[in-house]
Amino acid sequence: MNDRRGWIATRVRLGWGSLAVGIAVIIAGVIAEMTITSSPYNLRIITGFGIMVTGVGVGVLVRYRAALRDELSARRLTAEERDERTMLIRMRAGNRAFWTSAALVYAGLMWSSSAANNGLPEPAGDALWYFLATATLVPFAVYIGSMLVDERAN
Repeated sequence: MNDRRGWIATRVRLGWGSLAVGIAVIIAGVIAEMTITSSPYNLRIITGFGIMVTGVGVGVLVRYRAALRDELSARRLTAEERDERTMLIRMRAGNRAFWTSAALVYAGLMWSSSAANNGLPEPAGDALWYFLATATLVPFAVYIGSMLVDERAN
């Protein structure tokens, strides 16, 4: 019982830490965007990273905070997190997401290589940004979708 509560309390502390770091990075990014006007780099990346870290912190808090107060929820959550079936589903979903990511990056490399030989237009500006965003978000969606499908199938 004590080990379970300690494990969950550690996760809640990590969630609060991620939330605090995310907010601090968002504030730093906004301040940097307002004060540094001569930078050749787009400083919105700092704010975007802060938003991502804040989202991770909120997700962890939502998942573990209720289990900290309720013993039945804590027992169910620790059993679920340490369950071999759940771990196998996560590994399978991660494998699918990895191969999706590898295929997208390969396609981007082939596009870039072909563009260097004047076969395709050069990926630059917004097109490159959208491709990179897709190469980041699609594997994440594949991971989540694979987990949901495997959870229902088994």
